[in-house]
Amino acid sequence: MQKLIVGVDPGLNCGLAILKLDGTPILIESHRGWSLANIIERVREIGEPTIVSSDVSPAPSLLERLSIKLNAVLFEPALSMSAEEKHRLVKSYVERYNVRVENAHEVDALAAAIKAYQHYKNKFERVDAKLKEIGSDLTPDDVKDLVARGYSVTRAIKTLEGRVSSKMLSPVKRTETLEEKMRKTIKELTERLILERERNRLLKAANKELQLKIRGLIAEIEELKGALEKARSEQAAQIRREREYQRLIEEIKTLQNRILEQEAQIKAYKQMLEHFQHLSSIESREKLILLKPIESFTREGLEKSFRIYNVRVGDVVFILDPSGGGSTTAEILAKRGVRAIVIRGVMSHQALETFERYLVPVIPADNINIKWIEGLPYADPEEIKKIVKEGKTIKSSNGLETLKAILEDHLREVKEGKRGQN
Repeated sequence: MQKLIVGVDPGLNCGLAILKLDGTPILIESHRGWSLANIIERVREIGEPTIVSSDVSPAPSLLERLSIKLNAVLFEPALSMSAEEKHRLVKSYVERYNVRVENAHEVDALAAAIKAYQHYKNKFERVDAKLKEIGSDLTPDDVKDLVARGYSVTRAIKTLEGRVSSKMLSPVKRTETLEEKMRKTIKELTERLILERERNRLLKAANKELQLKIRGLIAEIEELKGALEKARSEQAAQIRREREYQRLIEEIKTLQNRILEQEAQIKAYKQMLEHFQHLSSIESREKLILLKPIESFTREGLEKSFRIYNVRVGDVVFILDPSGGGSTTAEILAKRGVRAIVIRGVMSHQALETFERYLVPVIPADNINIKWIEGLPYADPEEIKKIVKEGKTIKSSNGLETLKAILEDHLREVKEGKRGQN
């Protein structure tokens, strides 16, 4: 059966969008009052799902249950997709494939499916290139299915060719439970708080300056009026002064308009400042520190986090997907001066060696009691100190030992197979 990417928008009116693993649309539809069983039945009529995707984060519980029932990977965006992003993705897709989207539920479902496809697109293209390179007759979708579940391209190919024992197959990777996923939305606001405070201060200073300038201009206008009264008989002087007067009036109007605009901005910034102060109070009230999120361990992912969350010396960061980075990426982060790194998943041996060289501890997320408050991850700083002190961190040697164990198991099975043939 063909492998599928299934986007779902649950609710009273359920939107359903199904793509092939190459991104080609198969089905876009919506139904009123559909149950979980109805969705499962409809999907299985078309194929076998590899990915079930959501347009919001955390994903609704119905999608979690659906992914379990269909034995599919649950994809959820790092941040809930905005309406603008969803319409932009769907518009380009509709123009490319000439498909029809009837309502908002179908837009949300299709946007979720496209977002998941874009997330895995590069990996899927590497599968096609690798199969072409080695001349393999394996079905690309079968290899992509394993890659989406956490396999490397090479390991997925070897698995399907029967060169890896079934005992070594990894279970389907799933995202964390609802209790672990209350996160992400406030992190950008927390980083912007300091910037907006400074902007607010500068605007207040500019406003004060403009008020003084207006008063000065008004006084100057009064002086000009007096001068004009005295020089009525002098037509040339009157014309010159009249022109100056009109210029000053226009300048005053321009300044007054700017003041009105800036007062409106100040009001908006005050409201934002009050909200940011509320977010900052969470950290002090709960006696926790923010684990500044890094969505992907790439140069682009680091730059995005540095910009949004103002990652600075002494911060603790949380890498949501550490699989993409190597020694160069790790050195960029280490030179930023972070105090510790929390990861969810597997990090490359080269990256771990780099962090060890810079004395930056790498802590698995499972070892920390992470609290998600208004969408952001927080942790007890004392707990982090204790974990580092007790050495419950990830070492580069851990990866080598795991690889050595895998190779030894494989060699043992090869030897046993030869004995059986003899």
